[in-house]
Amino acid sequence: MSHNLIYTLPIIIQEKLEPGIPNFLGVIVVVGIVSICVYYVSRYLETLYVKFYKKPFFVHFYPVHKKLPSHLLPYLEANDFYNKLDKRRKRYFRHRVTKFLEEIKFVSREGLVVDDNKRMQVTMMVIQLTFGMRNYVLEYVDTIILYPSTYYSILNKTENNGEFNPRSRALVLSWEHFNMGIMHKEDGINLGIHEITHAIHYSALKSNNISSEIFYDTFLELEKHLSSIDIRNKIIETKILREYAFTDKFEFIAVLVEVFMESPEKLKEQFPDIYSYVVQMLNFRYFE
Repeated sequence: MSHNLIYTLPIIIQEKLEPGIPNFLGVIVVVGIVSICVYYVSRYLETLYVKFYKKPFFVHFYPVHKKLPSHLLPYLEANDFYNKLDKRRKRYFRHRVTKFLEEIKFVSREGLVVDDNKRMQVTMMVIQLTFGMRNYVLEYVDTIILYPSTYYSILNKTENNGEFNPRSRALVLSWEHFNMGIMHKEDGINLGIHEITHAIHYSALKSNNISSEIFYDTFLELEKHLSSIDIRNKIIETKILREYAFTDKFEFIAVLVEVFMESPEKLKEQFPDIYSYVVQMLNFRYFE
C-alpha cells in the first residue's frame, strides 16, 4: 500500500499543477498586452505634448546613476558647459558620459595614442550636444576613429578632416582639427560639433524615438522658414555662416549648429527665429 502511494503521488501533484499552467501563461499575456497598450497610449500622449510644447515629457530618467571613475573627473571639472550646470544636471551629465564611454569603442590610426584626454574630450562634446535629448547615445555610431591629422577617406575618395560613415557605423575625426575646434571657440568652425551633428541628423531620419522626431520635424519647419529669399540673402550678407554651409541642407545644419554652440548670443541677436529653431531641434535650452 505504501509503495503504491509513493508511485501515485507524482501523478496526483502533476494533475493538480497542470490547470495552473494556462492561468500563468494567461497572466503573462495580459501583462504583455497591457504593457504594449500603456506604451502606445503614453507615446500618443507625448506626441500631443510635443505638438504643443515642442519638447518631450522628460529628458533625464535614470533608475541607477552610473559613477564616473574618479580619475576622469578632472576633465569634467575643466569643461565650461559642465561647470555651468546645477548639481542635479551635473550628475546626469556624469551618468551620460560614463554610459557613452562604456558603449562606444575608440580606435586610433597612424600611430595616434588614444588616451583618457582624447576619449573624454570627444565624449563630453557628444553629451553636450545631446544633453537636451532623451536618446543621447548616437544610435548609428559604434566606433569613433581618431587620426593624428588629415587622412584619406576611402568612402569619399578625398583628403578629409572628419566624416560620419553610417555604413561602418563610425565617426572619424582628425585629432588636430578636432582640437583646433576646442581651442578656437568663437570662429564658427568646430569639427567635432560638425560631424556629431551629421550623426544626430542621420539618426533623426532613420529612428522614431521622440528626440529624433522633434529634430526632424523642426528641421522641416526650419527648411520652410529658410525658403524666404530675404532671409537667405541676409544670411549670406552677414556671413554668420561660412560658405561651406551652402553645400547642401545637411552641411547647412551642421555649420548652423557649430555657430549655435560657439556663438549663441550672436546668432540669437541676428537671427532670433533661426536660433529658436535650433533650440527646439536639439531641445537645448541651456543658453536661455
